[in-house]
Amino acid sequence: MARKLATLLVAVAFMAHKSVNAQEERRTETDEIIVTASLTALPFYQVGSAVDVLNYDDLARRRPLFISDMLRDLPGVSVSRNGPIGGQTQVRLRGAEANHTLVLIDGIETGDPFNNSEFDFSNLLGVNIERVEVLRGPQSVLHGSESIGGVISIQTRRGVDAAFLSGSLEVGSFGTSLATAGLSGGNVAVSYNASAARLNSRGISVSPEGVEPDGYENLSLHLTSKLNVSEQLEFTFVGRYVEASSHQDTQDFDFLSPTQGLVVDSDSQRNTKRIYGRVHSSVSLFQGKWRHLASISITDSSNDTIEDKNLQFGNSGQKIDLEYESTVVIESTARNLTHSLTGLAEYEYQDFENLPVSGDSAAHRQTTDFWGYAAEYRINIARQLFVSAALRFDRNDLFQDKATYRITAAWQGHGSGTKLRGSYGTGVAAPSFFEMFGFDPSTFVGNPDLSPEISKGWDIGIDQLFREVSLTMSMTYFETDLQDEIYTDFSVFPFTARNRLGISPRKGYEFSARYKPENRLTITASYTQTNAKEANGLQEVRRPKHIGSFDVSYHWKKARTRVSAGLDYNGKMDDVELFFRTPEDRSKLDGFLLANFVLSFDLNEEAEIFGRIENLFDEKYQEVLGFNAPGIAAYAGLRIRFGG
Repeated sequence: MARKLATLLVAVAFMAHKSVNAQEERRTETDEIIVTASLTALPFYQVGSAVDVLNYDDLARRRPLFISDMLRDLPGVSVSRNGPIGGQTQVRLRGAEANHTLVLIDGIETGDPFNNSEFDFSNLLGVNIERVEVLRGPQSVLHGSESIGGVISIQTRRGVDAAFLSGSLEVGSFGTSLATAGLSGGNVAVSYNASAARLNSRGISVSPEGVEPDGYENLSLHLTSKLNVSEQLEFTFVGRYVEASSHQDTQDFDFLSPTQGLVVDSDSQRNTKRIYGRVHSSVSLFQGKWRHLASISITDSSNDTIEDKNLQFGNSGQKIDLEYESTVVIESTARNLTHSLTGLAEYEYQDFENLPVSGDSAAHRQTTDFWGYAAEYRINIARQLFVSAALRFDRNDLFQDKATYRITAAWQGHGSGTKLRGSYGTGVAAPSFFEMFGFDPSTFVGNPDLSPEISKGWDIGIDQLFREVSLTMSMTYFETDLQDEIYTDFSVFPFTARNRLGISPRKGYEFSARYKPENRLTITASYTQTNAKEANGLQEVRRPKHIGSFDVSYHWKKARTRVSAGLDYNGKMDDVELFFRTPEDRSKLDGFLLANFVLSFDLNEEAEIFGRIENLFDEKYQEVLGFNAPGIAAYAGLRIRFGG
């Protein structure tokens, strides 16, 4: 691998040298700023890693209830949901585990501290979202241990110059209703955006054999505000509150029951609360040549599972994250070089507590803290070749100190519309609290002897813009090796967590394309082939080998009408079988194709009506073994906006 990357660097350096005097033209995509691919924000054409962006127009075309529904459109991203609305929703990047995906909302690490910062996408509504950025590959050197699979950064909408009120009401299948309200505005000194959303759904039975529906409720409140003290100093404030409740059927673990291993009707309910906060300040000195960033973020989570009105088990977790970052930029006009160096210091404190109903639980309260130090050097050669190297050192009070590193390279051909890129990185993921200490002694016991997971991965790709036909294409090949993979051992009961012996490899191809010949028509497509294996050679569960998407939208401006139709394909995959009365421990889940259709009409400048159909072909499928998935569903709504 090192030889391949060295060859890439030599090749792109040669091309950069040959084109130093070429006239610089429009970049491959745009100069869109990418915030996750470096310790400091960079234009897309300087990024050497694989990254994709969903902008506001993309989200407006699909109008998803949940952001996870839109993530299916991107290469390298697989989604699995435990049944209908409200079921646990996991997102995996390039065959990595769900807790290897770091999720940021306005810069806040939003994963559940109890569950190794894994983020449950079932509670993230698709409202008040401006932009979604997905960075793939090991990123621990930039973002810590939760990001060895990649990073998903979500940016909510920001205030604008003129104040306006907005609201929407949407109703549809399964007794579902969604109401939203928003207030946004600002001026040169202060801007703000506040939003509220309430979702209720009667739902369907989670159990395929059940008769009673399992409902879901969600209340989401969000506030962002920005204060510009001067041209050099600004502050950003973020606050978020999410409260959700989902009625669930449960898997039967009774060895003597005829339904053992199946999802059966039960009076079970899972309640979650999330509170997030962040204060971020930035100082820019010497015409932006020396920048300072400082922030404090807080995550507070609680989870309770209630059955027959009695608490079965629960947990809570808190995380406090302090960060300071400084960047120095040095330009050499004579040599046509730009150097930049960023240093980062981070302190993180986590507090976990299990709330068992029985006194014999092995779980208890636990606190951890760690310090992280990182540095990244970047060089810009002739505004054409961009190379970065980063190193990180983490000190953790539960595990041995670890160092991670990453190098990237990108070459942008002036006037060619071609961008070549490559990256190599390492990562570390610590075991979660419940993996080490357990959470329910009757079903799962912890393993305090677990070792952290170690990852090494690389990719190489090309982004190509064909200006004459307004077509953008991207292709990537990737490989990642995971050592000491943590898995749940279902061969014993109660279950427990263990480290696998050997290397668990992942490799594959990613392809995406966007065709936009005019402002009215947009066609997008993506395909990913992922071969994710356990160290014993078995396919990793819930990792489809093939995933793909296709979407076409058109805007009739004179008719004030928009239409969008899309397909999402999820190929065959393995899942864990919990039927102890049979010798098999795996089951095959069939592939499925989900079709969606959206139609909207502008009544005037302030009001819009819309309709949406999901699972248009009424596909029968399961994303998780034993959990029922909804059939065809239709929704309709009204959006209004005043002011602005």
